[in-house]
Amino acid sequence: MRTRTITIITAAGLLAGLTACSGGSRAVTAAATDPVPRPAATQTVTATVTAPAPPAVTVTVTATATVTAAPPAASTPPAAPPPAPAEPADTIDGSGTFLVGAEVRPGTYRTAGPGGGSGGMCYWERARAADGELDSIIANENLTGQGVVTIKKSDAVFKTQGCQRWTKVG
Repeated sequence: MRTRTITIITAAGLLAGLTACSGGSRAVTAAATDPVPRPAATQTVTATVTAPAPPAVTVTVTATATVTAAPPAASTPPAAPPPAPAEPADTIDGSGTFLVGAEVRPGTYRTAGPGGGSGGMCYWERARAADGELDSIIANENLTGQGVVTIKKSDAVFKTQGCQRWTKVG
C-alpha cells in the first residue's frame, strides 16, 4: 500500500491536507483558524492521482470556509459645494440699506409711496458709501406719494425708509 500526500489551496485561502490510500477515496473536511469570521461556503475539488503502479486513486476534497463580510468602512459624504451667491434682487424692501450690485441690481425702481406706520413719509437715498455721512449722498428725496428712482452701477448703496416695496421696472 502506498501513501501520497496532496496539498490543495482553495480560492478562499484555506489549506487542506489529504492523505489518500491507493485503491480508495476519502472525504476530508478542513477548517482554518481565521481571525475574521467569514460566511459559510463549501467547495468540492475532485482530483485523480495516478500512482506509479495501478490502480488509479480518485481523491475527493470537501473544504468548508466561513467568511463574514466586514461592513463597508464608514465614509464621509462628499462636502456640499458652497451655496451660490444670492442674485441681487429685483425688488427692494421698503426700509433698509442695500449694497448695489450685491443686494440690488442697478436699474429703475418704482414704489407706491409711504408704507403703513411711516407717518406718511417715504425717504430714499443713493450714496457713494454706507458710512451715513452727508457728503456720501449722491441724491435723495422724501415722497408723500408714489415715486421712481434710478439706481446706477456707480452707486455703492441704496437706502430707503418708510416706503412700500420698490419694484424694478427698467
